[in-house]
Amino acid sequence: MKFFKCNKCGHVMLSVNEKSESITCCGAEARLLKAGEVDAALEKHVPAYNLDGEKLEVVIGEVIHPMEADHYIEFIAYEYAGGYEIVKLHPGDEPKAVFTYKGKGTLYEFCNKHGLWKKDVEESIVCKKVNYYLLFYFFCFIY
Repeated sequence: MKFFKCNKCGHVMLSVNEKSESITCCGAEARLLKAGEVDAALEKHVPAYNLDGEKLEVVIGEVIHPMEADHYIEFIAYEYAGGYEIVKLHPGDEPKAVFTYKGKGTLYEFCNKHGLWKKDVEESIVCKKVNYYLLFYFFCFIY
């Protein structure tokens, strides 16, 4: 998953084709965004998450990010094996999103002033335990 930003109109675009090297917008090549390329407060920009059963609860920043008209989070995205989900946000919204947990992946957020940020989502310990118990049960059933 790659994100690009138009230098003319400011739109942020998504490419799910990893081979994409460029996207054109407004007659010009859009700029490829790289997570964390802007010097800004990490505690307000790096996504934080909590796994609650099958829910992946995401909040932007250990210190909640402002959601003002001139400074806000435009979207939160969750990329996982085989797909992705995006929640679009607006000034005044809480910088939060809830996704159905689909396994390991990456969380992205885009701040209109400080750019793209990301954090990896690890496999749930609960999922590991459930898989272990199912495997154990399966072997007991066979023997």
